Parts: sequence; C-alpha cells; structure tokens
Amino acid sequence: MSKSKIALVVIVYNKTLNESATLQGLSRFNMPLQHLVIVNNGPNAVEEDELLLELKQKHLQVTLENHLENKPLSWIYNDLIEKNTADYYVMFDDDTEINSEYEQHLFYGLQNTDIELPKIYARIDKVQHFPMLNDQLLLHSGQVRQIQTIFSVGSGLVLSERIKHVFIEKFGHVFDQHFAFYGVDSTFFLRLNQMIHAGNQFKITSNSYLNHGLSLTEEAMTDWRKKEFIYENTLKVKYYSGSLWMARLKFLRLMYRKFSHFEFRDLKIVIKTFMSGKHPRC
Repeated sequence: MSKSKIALVVIVYNKTLNESATLQGLSRFNMPLQHLVIVNNGPNAVEEDELLLELKQKHLQVTLENHLENKPLSWIYNDLIEKNTADYYVMFDDDTEINSEYEQHLFYGLQNTDIELPKIYARIDKVQHFPMLNDQLLLHSGQVRQIQTIFSVGSGLVLSERIKHVFIEKFGHVFDQHFAFYGVDSTFFLRLNQMIHAGNQFKITSNSYLNHGLSLTEEAMTDWRKKEFIYENTLKVKYYSGSLWMARLKFLRLMYRKFSHFEFRDLKIVIKTFMSGKHPRC
C-alpha cells in the first residue's frame, strides 16, 4: 500500500508556535509530510523555536511564513494548493487536536478519495457538529452518497489533486478569493454542491475525526465578528444567489433589514461590500 504525498498548511494567529495544538500534534506524526507550511497570520512575528526545529526534523520540508497583516485565508489555502504538487492538500487552523487515526488514514487510507471530511467535534464539549449531509448531521463512516447538499469546516479538510484541477478549471481557484475569513469554508462547499448538481461525480468520504475549536460555540459575538458576518452574508448574496435577479432582490432585502433596524453603520458596510464585490482585505 503506497503512502500519499501530503502538502499541509497550519494558520497560526495570536499565539506562539508552541501554543498551537495543531503543531503539537504534527510533531507527534510517525510519517513525514511532503511539505508543511506554517503561516503566522499576526499580529506579532514568531521566530524559530524548539518545536519548529522538531518539525523540521520530522517532515521533508517545513516553511514558516510571517504575514502580520492577517492575510486572507482563501489566499493562504490557494497558495498551498497552487504552489505545491502533492496527492492531497490539507488545511488546518492552530487549535485542532490531531489523533493517530487521522494520521494513519491521511497517509494510507484515502484510496482515490477526492474529498475526505473528518467528523468535527467541538474541542470543549466533545459534541459532533460537522459534516452536515442534506441538513442532517453525518454520523456514518465510509463513502458519502445521495448528496443533495454537503457542508463542513475547513480545518482538517483533505482535497485531492483531482479536485485541485477540476476546481481551478471551473472557478480559477479552489477557494473563492472574494472572501477573506468567514465564508471561505462554506463557499467551497457551495461550489462543490453546484458541481455535484451539474453532474460531476466525486468520491467523498468521512472516515476520520478531529476535535476542533469551533468559533460558533466557543467565542463571544464581538464587533469584529459581527462585521465579518456582514461581509460574508453580503458577498454570498452577490455571488451565490443563483441569478442576477435573485442577487439584487436579496441585496434590497438585506439593505431594508438594516435600515428598518436603524443599523446605519451596518447598512453602509453592506452597500460598500456589495459594490466592491470583495472583502476589504482582498
């Protein structure tokens, strides 16, 4: 049984490398990644430490990038995919607990899989939240069939070289570069659902699991998060409404909702985002 060649990115934010549960997990791998890219997304620069040296001894190639400006996640994901040649591409945030079963499946269990969707459990309460198949929590393991809609999160998502080429040919990039933070994961799945409905066939599986820090269950609603939700929702209206007519109708409804609740700052963000067609950082 041949071992898969894996290119993997970990995005670290507002912590040292040693504080990342994901990097700690990768340091315990028994098998080497072809390329591990560590992106420090700010706000402070990080330097080489003992953990990074340990990772460099463990994996074939390790690259540390400092992007203190908080580089859009879509750009980081697409850079990994487009600048590397591998059997599979994997995206991680910095607070996912990686288990040995996931590692084993990553290197030896994919068997021509196009997309592996690990079952995602909240790190704190250990309750499963993803993937969602046809609006129901996906509980069984194996190949995913009879897909009407499929959604999950990006951390731990495994994409094949075939997915890379099919999505780039169709969309220009695998991940939608109009989005910076919120919406990067979900719009990938909106694109995937579009492709499936158009008759494209992919081997999608769910044979692994991860414990992951979920912002929807573990983080308070800050002003930054509220604005990010507005960017996400407005851009989805513009690009994923199904038709130009429906996009304009939803845009008018969104503006009316903000106006009727006297949320004038939010209304301004909605209009500016819809007109520019992208997140301010993109």
